[in-house]
Amino acid sequence: GGGLHHAMTFQGRGFCQFNDIAIAARAIQKKGEVKKIAVIDIDAHKGDGTAQIFEKDSSVATFSIHMASGWPLDSERHNERGELNPWFVPSDVDVPVESGEESLYCQKLEKGLNKLENEFGPFDFSIIVAGSDPYEKDGLQSSSPLKLSLEQMLRRDRIVYEFFKKRKIPQLYVLSGGYGEHAHEPYIQFLDSMITEL
Repeated sequence: GGGLHHAMTFQGRGFCQFNDIAIAARAIQKKGEVKKIAVIDIDAHKGDGTAQIFEKDSSVATFSIHMASGWPLDSERHNERGELNPWFVPSDVDVPVESGEESLYCQKLEKGLNKLENEFGPFDFSIIVAGSDPYEKDGLQSSSPLKLSLEQMLRRDRIVYEFFKKRKIPQLYVLSGGYGEHAHEPYIQFLDSMITEL
């Protein structure tokens, strides 16, 4: 399903061998019609690889709403030479969510998207890294600090979808993280909600 957001310029990380998000962004830009792309990462884990790849590239703005603690932010911020470890490279807009702040998630998401638009927009295209691992029934232990209900997951997905739809900005979705027998449930309800609109 794509969304290999942990892979960096120098190596793969966290189940991600290469960053297909970055490859897609470059392929889209190469066609010449799209200049500015927003990468919206709503996976449970910080979109560290994508942030690192586009750190000095103003043509791609990165946004990540993620667990405030846990992998990949559970290691030392700086290496033995005092340099920032690359998984701590900030996105253009980072929105950390503490465990227990699930009721604030959607509010933080909306505020963060508005900040991204105001500070880095306008955008010609968007790539949504729509991991289902913030879901409370996800099977991956490292995503357990964030536990959104199925209803909250739908609200999350609709906020992002409607934000770009309202602005008539094309959206490309990649699935990213999602583990275990319930991983499909957030995706199915989101697709059902769009079918209902037709």
